[in-house]
Amino acid sequence: MKTAGRMLLLAGALGLALSVLLPWVTVKGPAVSIDLGVVGGEITSGSKTVAGVETSVWPFAVGVAVLVVVLTIVGVAGRLLALVGLLVAIAGAALLYYCANVLDIETSGSAVKRAVSDALLTSSTGPGPPLILASGLAILVGGLLSS
Repeated sequence: MKTAGRMLLLAGALGLALSVLLPWVTVKGPAVSIDLGVVGGEITSGSKTVAGVETSVWPFAVGVAVLVVVLTIVGVAGRLLALVGLLVAIAGAALLYYCANVLDIETSGSAVKRAVSDALLTSSTGPGPPLILASGLAILVGGLLSS
């Protein structure tokens, strides 16, 4: 069981590090300026895809991935890794929700922006946020199995 736990921990860390290279959200439509506040990106052109490295979050994701790898190799802190996995999974779920609803969230304060957004813009979630969620779950289960 400890070997399976370590494999899950390493796979989760790899997925978390890889997620910053993948697209997180794509907004399509005519030229409109929208600030993606939570993830730290901004869309000013007609169609824009925001990847993890274009946000202010990516250093934290890579740092957590490195921490998980180091603790896994050393073979300590299984319960701490489970807690880290739980936090990553929660953050991944929140990011997935945000990316799926980015236009509604970012235009909620203005009826005019909301009307323009509904009429002219579309958005889609990329593979980055689901991978963060899956990586967090892998780290959580791996931490539980290795402790």
